[in-house]
Amino acid sequence: MSNRFESFPVLVGWELTLACNLRCRHCASSAGEARSNELTLDEALAICDQLPPLLVLEVVFTGGEPLLSPHWEAIARRLRELGIHVGVVTNGTLITDEMLERLRGAGITAMAVSMDGLSETHDFIRGVPGLHDRVMRGIERSLKAGFQITVITTVNALTVRELSGMLELLQGIGVKRWQLQPVFGFGRMRESRQLLLGDADYLELGRFVKHWHPIAAERGVTIFPADGVGYFSELDVSGPRWKGCSAGITTCGIMSDGSVKGCLSWPDHLVEGNLRANDFWEIWFRSGAFAHTRRFGKEDLGGNCLGCEVGEECRGGCSAMSYSETGRFHADPYCFRSILNRMPALS
Repeated sequence: MSNRFESFPVLVGWELTLACNLRCRHCASSAGEARSNELTLDEALAICDQLPPLLVLEVVFTGGEPLLSPHWEAIARRLRELGIHVGVVTNGTLITDEMLERLRGAGITAMAVSMDGLSETHDFIRGVPGLHDRVMRGIERSLKAGFQITVITTVNALTVRELSGMLELLQGIGVKRWQLQPVFGFGRMRESRQLLLGDADYLELGRFVKHWHPIAAERGVTIFPADGVGYFSELDVSGPRWKGCSAGITTCGIMSDGSVKGCLSWPDHLVEGNLRANDFWEIWFRSGAFAHTRRFGKEDLGGNCLGCEVGEECRGGCSAMSYSETGRFHADPYCFRSILNRMPALS
């Protein structure tokens, strides 16, 4: 592949701030306090202006809690002026009628709201009693106001038992899009590893999606797994065939201090450069940049991926999941095909 001419970051995740009003047990970013050196508004707007030449089509604001950033509205407006779609991933705690007006005024009409289980489980994970019901009210308010809402569930060992109940609940309030993402072992999860999915849990997640995907679709609800779910087994749902991790190939992440990574879920030592020091184009097209994903060969496969007949196409699954569990890329242990081959009793 000629990265210079064939690879552009069409989707960018932008961590606007590491500040957060929650201290969730599963937070891979260990979010809470803002970084000491977060971008100024002028710096952020200058970054916005560098995105069109890189063919960026969409920017998704993340955090922390992105709506705590003092700059989110101005950044969103600049991006919309540049013709770039803007989405927000939020914990849902700040959704009020006033906030919805501000979001719409900034050109944002799509949000992803986190919900990690039924009431008791969600509140346990998020650490705030009564939060589940508060977030539900925010989702309902957003839907009534005409926003496109995706609920994102980070599936852990507790949540996986509650997926059917969650589907009924979300369908009942009119949610049309539901993304399921296995929990990563980064950040605060290092102190809550009992919440990680075991092999049987992971297969339960896959079987839930496989069974309910067509049924929910008939009811107007799209259930879709994140990149950390798969790959190449009878549990895969219909959709684009997995072609390997896109981090550093067609996607990347901007940290709140201006650092650039292939994926915001990657650890910080995998930063490729900083936009305070270098132009985005220079970072993206630098010789040797994002080598972990761009320069893949089958010899890079490790762990359960070694010798896999679809390894060259799959490229070892989700790079963030692989790194969180094995300390290396191209060796994602959360793989339906691998688990079923290793443990046929779970079939």
